[in-house]
Amino acid sequence: MRVIIIGAGKVGYNIAQILSYENHDVVVIEKDEERYKIIQDSLDIQVIQGSGASSAILEEADIFNADLLIAVTEVDELNMISCVLAKQYGVPKTVARVRNTEYADNNRLTQTPILGIDLLINPEKVTASEISQLIEVPEAIDVEYYADGKIQLLELAIGDDAPVIDKYLKDLDLPYRYVIVSILRDEKMIIPRGNDLIKKNDIIFILAKTKDMIHIEKLIGKERTKINNVIILGGGRIGYYLAKLLEEKKVGVKIIEKNYQRCKELARNLNSSLVLHGDGSDIDLLKEEGAGQADAFVALTDDDKLNLLVSLLAKHLGVKKTIAQIRRSDYLPLIERVGIDIAVSPRLITAAAILKFIRRGNIISVSLLSGAKAEMIELIVPQNAKIVNKYLKDLAFPEGAIIGSICRGDDALIPTGNDYLAPDDRIIVFALPKAVHKVEAFFSTT
Repeated sequence: MRVIIIGAGKVGYNIAQILSYENHDVVVIEKDEERYKIIQDSLDIQVIQGSGASSAILEEADIFNADLLIAVTEVDELNMISCVLAKQYGVPKTVARVRNTEYADNNRLTQTPILGIDLLINPEKVTASEISQLIEVPEAIDVEYYADGKIQLLELAIGDDAPVIDKYLKDLDLPYRYVIVSILRDEKMIIPRGNDLIKKNDIIFILAKTKDMIHIEKLIGKERTKINNVIILGGGRIGYYLAKLLEEKKVGVKIIEKNYQRCKELARNLNSSLVLHGDGSDIDLLKEEGAGQADAFVALTDDDKLNLLVSLLAKHLGVKKTIAQIRRSDYLPLIERVGIDIAVSPRLITAAAILKFIRRGNIISVSLLSGAKAEMIELIVPQNAKIVNKYLKDLAFPEGAIIGSICRGDDALIPTGNDYLAPDDRIIVFALPKAVHKVEAFFSTT
């Protein structure tokens, strides 16, 4: 697949990196000289310096043979114009990142053929949705749902007193079907086998039926609690969208916002949320508003350092769960060390949402895990695939990947080697980046 990516920021870089790992033909167009050089020096792909709205530049990128154009610059209008031009050149699929709510909330933009935008993605909306899921399962570092919500993936940290420490996976005797698809240990992602041990401070990725997960968590030393009230620092677009989602779930919300005019807009557009005008770094204000008694504190300002600082203050006051928006990728490894529970990166979340859309064939969805160290792929088994009706234990499944779940009709199961794949099964596969292309080939019909 030939892919043209316009914009070499974090989103563009991540998508280019992942697609190049999978041996796709990737071209990046970037106007800024510094970003152009970063991509040129870091990735083994073609890079062109110029504007994605220029016909000459698009033709230099061989847009006539492109299968997909992804426009993810910081300028909404440039992204949309690039998609319009791409359609004129005959590109089958186009994606535009759009942040302005006047565009992003307008369904007509994707329903108007002349514009030629197949996916209009709003980073703030998808980030708010992700945080909302995390708040539902506060003990998890990350939460993903598959098979229409029947299957759940949790990323969980193994605490000092977890009953599973120093136990072999094959010896974990739990009365529910589950699979630990991966263990993150010392920043290295591994796919474990029965003879692997779970160690203190490991981060595990566990897949199970959603209805069973709460019981499995308890058996491995995690207790689920319900989030009833949340304090949000920063009333920007993500804060607004998150408050709306939490209001729908009947969660109490307080928003602390420094800009008075923005406070008035929030108060006018939200229903039950309490909007406070003030400086979130003021510890007296945090104490006065009961930050220590909140179930969760979410820092969503545009300042990473402020998000880190105020999250630490909230943790010090006794808040149960802290979530901080972090835009700089070099800050992400520091989060757990300083005591903040979860960091969210809008750029990574946006990249994952775009990858979900562009996957070819029978792939339904894609989730990036742990800063794109791995992927969860949800796909349909083709009718005439060579591997149908064969037991899993007899399949030469690609190294670096594992089947975590099979959904057949209305039933979802966590498989063993004695289960088989049937045509139209909906399966969930965990894969390391360099195995993704092999997984796609494994389920091909040729």
